[in-house]
Amino acid sequence: MGADQDRLAWKVHPAAERPVVGAIVVVAVVVLSILTALWMDGPYWGVFAFVILFLSLEAFFLPSRFELSAEGVTVHKAFSNVTRPWDHFRRIVFDAVGVTLSPFGRRHWLETYRAIRLRFRRGMRGEVEQFILSHIDRAEVQVLGLSEEESE
Repeated sequence: MGADQDRLAWKVHPAAERPVVGAIVVVAVVVLSILTALWMDGPYWGVFAFVILFLSLEAFFLPSRFELSAEGVTVHKAFSNVTRPWDHFRRIVFDAVGVTLSPFGRRHWLETYRAIRLRFRRGMRGEVEQFILSHIDRAEVQVLGLSEEESE
């Protein structure tokens, strides 16, 4: 985790941070893959199911790196990278574990596919809030879920 005035970066790895939950998810993925192989009557289908489930849970199983800069947001994952400028976002929603940066002014069915989700590391919510708020135009962007100090 590093920060300076124009950049804030950190890495999260949910499966490593919560090993019991990680083990349960791995067992569930393996069981579902075996059931798929049995149901489809072929081991290749089980391998295919495992690969699809693993890739769909990429953000949980593999580390993600988040970078906030004066220009915008960058998310680095094992199989994908996304960069968006600050003026791309119209709604920002903070919650207990992270922040959702949405290009839509209000909830939209495409938000699941178009929004960027940043997961906090423990104790850094205030730092992320302050950085984001200092780089967006509050008149153009709706901000929800701020911590108590910021919302007053």
